[in-house]
Amino acid sequence: MSIEVEIKLKIRDKNRLIESLRDVGFQQGDLVSESDIYYTSRHHDFEKLDEALRIRSIQNLSTGEKSSVLTFKGAKTDKRSMTRKELETEVGDPKIAREVLESIGFTPVPSVEKERQHFYMQNITACVDRVKNLGDYLELEKMVDVEEEKTEALQELEEVLQRLGYSMEDTTRTSYLSMLMKHNHHYRQGKWAQNITRDEVFDEA
Repeated sequence: MSIEVEIKLKIRDKNRLIESLRDVGFQQGDLVSESDIYYTSRHHDFEKLDEALRIRSIQNLSTGEKSSVLTFKGAKTDKRSMTRKELETEVGDPKIAREVLESIGFTPVPSVEKERQHFYMQNITACVDRVKNLGDYLELEKMVDVEEEKTEALQELEEVLQRLGYSMEDTTRTSYLSMLMKHNHHYRQGKWAQNITRDEVFDEA
């Protein structure tokens, strides 16, 4: 089992933030596009349980390489961050994976679309995201193996955050999907269950 220690915040100035990431020692990685399809069901209320099940389709915008992963995220484990258990595995054919989930009663929610620029410093990952209809965000992440390592990992992320000119007061514990649910009436009214198309949803946001 892996535990993802994560903090997220809205970015004030994307270009300045990228400069700051480089100044504190981050190395730039790949620029990718990500399309996340989340699932819910009548027999497992992910929103109520503060959990998430998704299929992520990824395209490397430099090489064109494509990949997909199936991810389950458990409930958040503290009141300050996005830290939670994460189980993830590669998916060879995302279309088949979607059909499997939908065949056993899971219903897709309209996808979350974003471009993500990766940065790395030792074992910390910084993701500069441009999320469709939400804007620019920063995620700082560190993976740990056991519960006892969470507190120290979160302290490391807080220190990086301060060096970037932000504080924990700037962070949010709300997922991109939940932000879109609040932002768009199709999500709020549950019309995703009636096969509303992704373009239809985002065009009205």
